[in-house]
Amino acid sequence: MSGILIFAETDDGTILPNFWEQVSAARQVADPLGGGLRVAVQGSQIKDASDALKSGAEQVYVTNDARLGEPWSEAHLETFTALCRELQPELIILPRTLLGMEIAARLAQRLDAGLAQDVMTMQLAEGKLTVTRPVFGGAASATLRLTRPPWIIVPRTGAFAPAEPLSTPKGELVARQANLVDDALKTRRISRTRQTSKINLERARVIISGGRGLGGPEPFQLLHEIAERMGAVVGASRPPCDSGWVDSGMQVGLTGKTVSPEVYIAVGISGATQHMTGCSSSRVIVAINQDPDAPIFRMATYGVVGDWKQVLPGFCEALA
Repeated sequence: MSGILIFAETDDGTILPNFWEQVSAARQVADPLGGGLRVAVQGSQIKDASDALKSGAEQVYVTNDARLGEPWSEAHLETFTALCRELQPELIILPRTLLGMEIAARLAQRLDAGLAQDVMTMQLAEGKLTVTRPVFGGAASATLRLTRPPWIIVPRTGAFAPAEPLSTPKGELVARQANLVDDALKTRRISRTRQTSKINLERARVIISGGRGLGGPEPFQLLHEIAERMGAVVGASRPPCDSGWVDSGMQVGLTGKTVSPEVYIAVGISGATQHMTGCSSSRVIVAINQDPDAPIFRMATYGVVGDWKQVLPGFCEALA
């Protein structure tokens, strides 16, 4: 048992950008761990598997299969489990996505492995892996010690700066077969509907989010206008999504998406722990709320106490 294995998730045949955060996490412990780095790329009509070699991987195992083109875990889990049992890595790193987190939990059970999700830091010493992760909705952090390999890690989004790709990779691509039995797959795609709005919160440098304090769906149009001028993306807290004011894909928080933009602007958001867990890694947080005692002001870099109806028009004028 040796080395590190990264699961590189794909979307429409393209490796997700958070792969480079996984690589960064791997490099932190690569030297003391030894055994080299390997990458598994699974999907359908994969376009850029060779880019994974720039991680410094000795081998990139590529499994191209139409059944791996869907973001549900059964086919991916079976395929990745087979590779893990063959390679027997000490450390396995998966992305913090719905697919990655589900595979991580189920894989840990299959391999009798230690598992830590939402990892912010990790250190290897004396054959033990020590990690930190947020608890109580981000109000505190816990230190976990994983005593024996294999270890399975899911890094927190934004906790590890994306690694720089190598200019002269030396590894090799290795083609693999999925070896899946269709009858054993319990999930079938009946139809597929794509979101009409292009919501890409995880990659956004600037996000402007609205909360319950906006009072309805109409004010989000103003947020979209501001976002267009700033080159930003619009997000939301849970109440607007639950109320049907905006698309659920816009939700930031514990049950939504975890983001780490350069600037996060929160309008009419009180700052409940459930929401702040998803944006606490933002470099700068700007809060606009008429309640001076709103919890969000305790975490905000800059705060404006006032009615958004009076604040945002001036904001728009400044951007004109």
